[in-house]
Amino acid sequence: MQDQIIGRMDEQRRRNGFLTLAEMAALAETNIVFDPFSTLIARDAVIGEGNTFFPGVVVQCDGGECSIGNGSTFYPSTLVIAANGGRIAIGDGCSLGPGGVQIKANQSGSVLSVGNRARLLNGAELVGSSVIGAGAQVIGAVSAQGVQLAGGDDFTGPDPDLRGAVLKGTGLARGTRLAAGDVLNGLGDFATAAVERQLAYHPRSK
Repeated sequence: MQDQIIGRMDEQRRRNGFLTLAEMAALAETNIVFDPFSTLIARDAVIGEGNTFFPGVVVQCDGGECSIGNGSTFYPSTLVIAANGGRIAIGDGCSLGPGGVQIKANQSGSVLSVGNRARLLNGAELVGSSVIGAGAQVIGAVSAQGVQLAGGDDFTGPDPDLRGAVLKGTGLARGTRLAAGDVLNGLGDFATAAVERQLAYHPRSK
């Protein structure tokens, strides 16, 4: 009876383009998968090693391309979907979540890249062609569309001026471009928010 149930589950997964439970177990030989039953990984996704997948993570390539590097953490309810010819590339050592992060490249020609050690959390949503540079951050219920955040050191870097750009707050950020060391803190419409320097938030220690 149990084998029949698992067989039906595997058939549903295959039909929708996801790894079977046995294939998820094979993935767990080089990655951490806490709950293979609630985690869905596309069969054609390219997955590196040392990544951590919490329950409820979905990586879906529905006519698109997904690649994930090494050593990143995908917190519960993270959604990564490349559809209709879109492409998503996630680098090494990234942190996606907690907070239900969504990364969606769902139109033909849309390319979305997340650089090494980038951090997305607290409901961040990336849509369409965007570049999140190494060490850059999107924090909060921000819908980021067509943004370019320059890379740099991650948030632990000693010099705020050399850290990746930060987009934080709530609301829509469309076409935003930030340099290394910049921070844009918006509420509602980021087009009216002033770009600041991270040094103002995190003064260098003397």
